[in-house]
Amino acid sequence: MFKRRFRLPSPALVISMITLSLVLGGTAVAASTATHKDKKADVKLIKKLAPTLSVKHAKTANSANAATHATSADSATNATNATNATNATNATNASHASTADTATTAKSLSTLAGGKSEGGYWSYVAKNIATGDFTSSTISFQQALASAPTPHLIRIGGLPPTGCSGTATAPVAAPGHLCMWETYALGVGVIDIFDFVSGNYNTANIWGTSLLERPSVANSLFYGGGTWVVTAPAGTTVHKARHSDHSHRPAMAP
Repeated sequence: MFKRRFRLPSPALVISMITLSLVLGGTAVAASTATHKDKKADVKLIKKLAPTLSVKHAKTANSANAATHATSADSATNATNATNATNATNATNASHASTADTATTAKSLSTLAGGKSEGGYWSYVAKNIATGDFTSSTISFQQALASAPTPHLIRIGGLPPTGCSGTATAPVAAPGHLCMWETYALGVGVIDIFDFVSGNYNTANIWGTSLLERPSVANSLFYGGGTWVVTAPAGTTVHKARHSDHSHRPAMAP
């Protein structure tokens, strides 16, 4: 029976294997530590393209032209969804924005400060109205008063009463007074001061009052108008305006 005999490798074969291993290992090391010849050119290209790049998803974007989803954007030209946008030209959804298309809370109207004045004009035109009926003009304040003023109507050629001074083109009202001047009229008869809020004649409310004009001749054309000025009571402070209820109407003549 024959036995298989194994011979040891020859010294030459061992030396050849060691040399081959060193050659292959050196190549791998050299390949892993090699640098790109155009590295400077690549860096220059990246810096050139950086300003035009956009960030779609970022927790923090200090400066971005467009940020689709950003938790915090210090400076963003367009931010579609941003929780906190410190400086944003356009913010579709932002917790705090300088300009809001729809605001849940807005500044409330305030009353006119004491001693301050505001004014305007009133006019009317009507036809085919019976002598007992009327048309009306509204005196509406831009800012409400803290308390209702005392109204006065100065017809053409009339003298201003206490609380009113100046002229129709330069009217002056003392604090707590409303002065209404008639500057032109045709075919008009009686003019009454009527407060639609309280339903009383010769009174006003914090928002204004009304004038009821009646024709001098039935079924004819009549028209007129003038100027008005009101001054808030002296010493009143500015506060939120109250709401008025327009629930009363004057009675027509039978």
